[in-house]
Amino acid sequence: MNKKLLLIFVFALSFFNGYSQSATEWQSDLNSLKQTVHSKYSNLFYNITANNWDKAVDDFNNQIPKMDKTEVLVGFIKLVALFHIGHTQMNTFDLHHAGLSLQLHRYPYQLYWFSDGLYIKSADKKYEAAVGGKITMIGDVKTDVALEAIRPLVSYENEQGYKANSVFYLAIPEFLKTQNICKSTDEVTIKYLKEGKEESVVFKNDTLNSSANISFETTDVWADARKQNDTPLWMKESESFRYMEYLAASKTLYVRHSVTLNDGDKTIAAFFNNMVDYIDKNDVQKLILDVRMNGGGNNYLNKEIITSIIQSKKINQKGKFFCIIGRRTFSACQNLVNELEKYTEVTFVGEPTSENVNFYGDTKTETLPNSKLQVNLSWLWWQNFDARDKRKATSPELAVDISFNDYYNNVDPNLKAIFNYEKEKPLFETLINLINTNKKSEAYQYAVDYKNNPLHRYVAERLEADINQEGYNQIQKGKHETANGLFEINIKLFPESANAFDSYAESFMNMGKKDEAMKYYEMAIAKDKEGAVADNSKKQIEKIKSGGKN
Repeated sequence: MNKKLLLIFVFALSFFNGYSQSATEWQSDLNSLKQTVHSKYSNLFYNITANNWDKAVDDFNNQIPKMDKTEVLVGFIKLVALFHIGHTQMNTFDLHHAGLSLQLHRYPYQLYWFSDGLYIKSADKKYEAAVGGKITMIGDVKTDVALEAIRPLVSYENEQGYKANSVFYLAIPEFLKTQNICKSTDEVTIKYLKEGKEESVVFKNDTLNSSANISFETTDVWADARKQNDTPLWMKESESFRYMEYLAASKTLYVRHSVTLNDGDKTIAAFFNNMVDYIDKNDVQKLILDVRMNGGGNNYLNKEIITSIIQSKKINQKGKFFCIIGRRTFSACQNLVNELEKYTEVTFVGEPTSENVNFYGDTKTETLPNSKLQVNLSWLWWQNFDARDKRKATSPELAVDISFNDYYNNVDPNLKAIFNYEKEKPLFETLINLINTNKKSEAYQYAVDYKNNPLHRYVAERLEADINQEGYNQIQKGKHETANGLFEINIKLFPESANAFDSYAESFMNMGKKDEAMKYYEMAIAKDKEGAVADNSKKQIEKIKSGGKN
């Protein structure tokens, strides 16, 4: 070992020797974290109140004397995860190194949560027989129990973020033990189904592999579940930040954008300028931008992508421009998705993103004084949409989930959905046209079919709110009959929604039909009892009875 490396190694050991510290020193670190959060990062009290977080701090503080050092580490991880801000988390990456008194290991497998279950996607070749198995048990518990047991450790903003990250925590022996998934950190037994048979495999803890292995790449010493006779588009040249290929049969240009950073002298600006040039000079009828694996980078490099697409009028049209998003679409790439939604004619395909549309992003690293553990805490608010936009994710118009068989056979169902897509008439344009031509029953059936279409299952989650908002848009335009028709559809689609009935009643008030308004306000009260909607409905009823105007 050369002198420079020796000094680095000695420094690393001395840097982390605090892990043998006393309970009092751990509690001092905890108090330091508490004070730091309150004095410098009060913005983190966004999804949890300061009082509730402080209570969790106090509970943890009381438990520390009864904990070993790994349990204390997990306690800190859980405490920071309570903020439910994806960027905000304990930095445990540096604990995957030999020679530390507090270490985290990693079992040599990678799991993936496909649409049909949790599978062993890849593993060290000595465990090759288990690769492709659908997991039924991890350690001592069933798969669903293990996934929930690990949940408190995961920093995430929505269920997509949890899906994306929980699988990595399930590969860390120390976490499996502290969460009572298995009793030992030496090995874990995984039971799985493969080719109709239930089998089991024992993974040994014999590595300090620090690679998070978050992509779908497989190293030479690992076996992967998919057939190796082909490589799907989204995995081609995976070592490159970006990839482009023309699909002549469908006249489609496919572009994979995996990280929002320049790749050395291969800049984002040059790449997307080349893309536009190719579109202009060739018979390109569709553009697919694939950002499903893009976890972020530099927000200020998004401009070149957006302007490139906007200037390409040939392709920036509904039904011609598609963007594939997914559970690893995060951070700077969420901002790219936001800007695509605002400024282009994009159709999103795939899974929802793992980031809120408005979110706390950039972090500063705070070091705890005794243990030297590092915490990444978000401080910068990124707001691309109205401050009232509380969406937890960007949801795709065309919902597509990848199954294990898709992965195994190198099939990308996102491409299938795009190539089968027939441009739909905009939902509200269709509903309004039908309502205004006195075809209310047809409008309702169109809304039902839209809601029940599996391709719309993610946007259907917000359908009630969207119809309600469009109703009020029509009221602002003075089109009260149209608004009333939309609200009527909403109460039929969502018969248990007090808010839908309250809005329907208001539309009758605006039309001067007070008896009808009373009827539906009373129905709203019955569904909400003592809530805010009921309070509003009661006030409106009092106005009607007193002869007041709405």
